[in-house]
Amino acid sequence: MTLVNSAKCFLVVSLLATSLPVAAIAKPNGYPGENSTYNPDPAEVAKRKAERAKRIDARKKRREEKRLERLNRKKNRSN
Repeated sequence: MTLVNSAKCFLVVSLLATSLPVAAIAKPNGYPGENSTYNPDPAEVAKRKAERAKRIDARKKRREEKRLERLNRKKNRSN
């Protein structure tokens, strides 16, 4: 192969490589686990949900207690 033919081949290959859309070259998953076969244990999922609900309820109780405490302080100041 002569130098001219080698240069032409290189030019054609480089033009084809640069003209391809980026998505056609390599596309990673949109987010981790998108095509995953991982299936969590339903008992573990239920346990996590129950713990989360318990924390949410505790947070609501603390907020309500603080609100009542503020109201009581406000009433005591006005007396």
